[in-house]
Amino acid sequence: MKKDYFDYDKPNKKAKPKRKKKKGKMSAGKVILLIISCLILALAAFLGTIKLLAPDYELKSLISEKVQTFVKEDVLGKTTTSAPTTTEPTTKPKPTLKTLNYLEDEEFKLDYSKQGNYIGNLLNGGKVGNDGSYIYHIVDGKGIYRFAPGSESYSRIYKTEDTLSSINLRGDYIYFVDETNGKLQKLQKGSSKPKTIAEDAKFAFVYNSLVYYITNDNSICVMDAKELIPTTLYNSADNELQLVGISKKRAFFSVREGNTLEFLTIDNEAKTEACRFRDDATEKFETGFAMENGFLYYISRDTESGDGHFVMRQKFGSQNAKELAKTSTNHGYPIVDKNRLFYADYNDNKLIMKELNMNSKKTKIMLKSDKLSSEGVTDGISFFHGGEYDFIIGEGNYRASSNLTSSTNVMKFKDSNWKY
Repeated sequence: MKKDYFDYDKPNKKAKPKRKKKKGKMSAGKVILLIISCLILALAAFLGTIKLLAPDYELKSLISEKVQTFVKEDVLGKTTTSAPTTTEPTTKPKPTLKTLNYLEDEEFKLDYSKQGNYIGNLLNGGKVGNDGSYIYHIVDGKGIYRFAPGSESYSRIYKTEDTLSSINLRGDYIYFVDETNGKLQKLQKGSSKPKTIAEDAKFAFVYNSLVYYITNDNSICVMDAKELIPTTLYNSADNELQLVGISKKRAFFSVREGNTLEFLTIDNEAKTEACRFRDDATEKFETGFAMENGFLYYISRDTESGDGHFVMRQKFGSQNAKELAKTSTNHGYPIVDKNRLFYADYNDNKLIMKELNMNSKKTKIMLKSDKLSSEGVTDGISFFHGGEYDFIIGEGNYRASSNLTSSTNVMKFKDSNWKY
C-alpha cells in the first residue's frame, strides 16, 4: 500500500536507535566546542594579563609568525583588520627624454655686445661686469660701484646693505639679484632706486632683450625686458637647477640629483618638451659647466694620474672633448672672452687666476689672492673677468689688477676705496 504524506509523522520503532546515536554525536560536538571556547577564553585572559602587567611587551613574539594572521588582531594590540603586508615604496619610472645633438652653427653665433655679462662671471657669483666703458662691481653690505679703467676713478652708484649677485649690464640698465630679499632688480643708470621685475629669484642672465632667471623653487623662466611677462620654461622641483648657457632660441641648463648632473635644453617659448643635450656627469669627476657660443667649458678630474684636473672644451653635439689647460683645483667656472680663457689654479694656499690664449696656447698669471684661512679650502672666494681688469673677491680678499700690467701690480679695495 502506497504511503501518504502523513505516514512519515507516525512513530517508527526501528528508527529510534538511529535517533539516539545522532543525539550522542551532537552532544560530543558541543563538548568539543565548549573545550575550544574555554581554551580561547583562557588564552585571551592570559594575554590580557600580560598586556596589563607589561604594556610594552610584544605579544606577537609568543606566536609563530605563520599563526599570527589567524589570531584576532585586537588581542595583539593592533588596529588593522587584515593581515599585515609589507610592500616596497613604488616610484614612477624616470621618463626617457629625447636627445638634441645637432643645431646649426648659426644658432650659437651670439653677439657679445648684447650680452649682459660673461656666463662664467655670473656662475661664479656675478660680482663683476662691464658695459664696454665702465666696470661695475658689487661690494656686499655697501652696494654697487662703477670703476673707470682709464683713470682708475670710482664711485658708488647704488647703496644697500643687502647681498647682491648676478650683475648684468644692458643698454641703460643694470640688472642684479638682491639675495637678501630674493628679488630680481632693474636699475636705470643714473638712478638710485631699482625696480623689482621678478620675485623669488636667485640667478639672472640677460641677452639682447631677454632676461633669463632661476627661482628659489628651481624654475627657469624667461621674459622680455620691456614687457616683463615671465614664461616658465622648466621646473626641476627639489633638484637644483642651474643655467649652463643659451643659444639664440634655446636655454641650456643642468639639474642636480645627488652627485649627478643631467643636462637639458628647451626652447625659449616652451613649445616643445625639454630634451637632453649631453650625457650625465658625476660631479666627482666633472664640474664647472659653462657654455659660450656653442662650446661647453668645464673642469675634468685627471683620472689617469689621479693628480689635478683639466680645463676642457667640448663643442655642442660632439662626443670629443679637448684638454685646454692643467690645474690643481676644480674650483669655479671657466670664463671665456673671445679667444681667452680664464680659470682658477691653486698653490701655496692661494687662489690663482690664470689666462689661457686658446690660439697661442700660452698661459699667464693674472692675479693671486692673499693666503686663505684654511689649507685647500676655496669656498667663499671666486674670480671674475671685467674686461681690462680682473678681480678676486671673497674670504677677506677684494683685489683687482689690469691685464695690461704685471700680476703683482695689484689694487686692494678697503674702507670703500681702491688703493695700490
